[in-house]
Amino acid sequence: MNSATITGNERLRAAMVAANVTIEGLADHLGIDPKSVDRWLNTDRTPHARNAEAAAKYLRADAYHLWPRLGERHRSAPSAQDEVVACYPMRSTVPYGLWRSTLAGATTVIDLAVSHLLFLAEAVWDLPTLLADKASVGVRVRLVTPEDPAGPVTGLGDVFPSLLTVPGLRLSTHPGLRADVMRADDELLVTTPIDGLTPALAPVLHLRRLGPAPMVGGYLATLDHLFATATPTRPVSHLRAVAA
Repeated sequence: MNSATITGNERLRAAMVAANVTIEGLADHLGIDPKSVDRWLNTDRTPHARNAEAAAKYLRADAYHLWPRLGERHRSAPSAQDEVVACYPMRSTVPYGLWRSTLAGATTVIDLAVSHLLFLAEAVWDLPTLLADKASVGVRVRLVTPEDPAGPVTGLGDVFPSLLTVPGLRLSTHPGLRADVMRADDELLVTTPIDGLTPALAPVLHLRRLGPAPMVGGYLATLDHLFATATPTRPVSHLRAVAA
């Protein structure tokens, strides 16, 4: 195609070329018709906020750079409902690979508030290695677990002993931890506890942060509060190694 005939959204086109992403590949990632992506490229069509933010994240770009008119759209001020990617009735219905792929996709922040470590050990089998790799490239990794875990084998040292010696991880405990919240950048997987219901049967929300929408913001504020009021974990073996 002659460069003189290229029209439409050149910023989006350049971002897709830089990321080596095709129209079909972007559409498949977003779960939409390739014709929609084609219209974004070849017209001045601006997508809805959810698709714009998801596409920009996938392309490692800024949504407002790709679509300068995004702020003019009514839906550019997303509601809480727009942040719900999916809702699963119980933990077993969550796609198995989603737990690990969510963490693997993080580039800046990983926060784990985990009250049920045995589940996490099954869902992300190589968690210590994955977190160590992320921390080594500058991702901020924080993990908080219950201060007094129930059961004989539910503490961090029992389930993930190697995490206690991984450098760069901020490990802590908190007495008021009940829910399981996994955050990777703007993606969250939240297990919502229900009184009288075993955690394995509790609903799970897959959320994606969209600007100022309130739902994810509330969870992020909760995570910051948990880590601010948690007690840092300082394994004895680690302290001895430092003293030596």
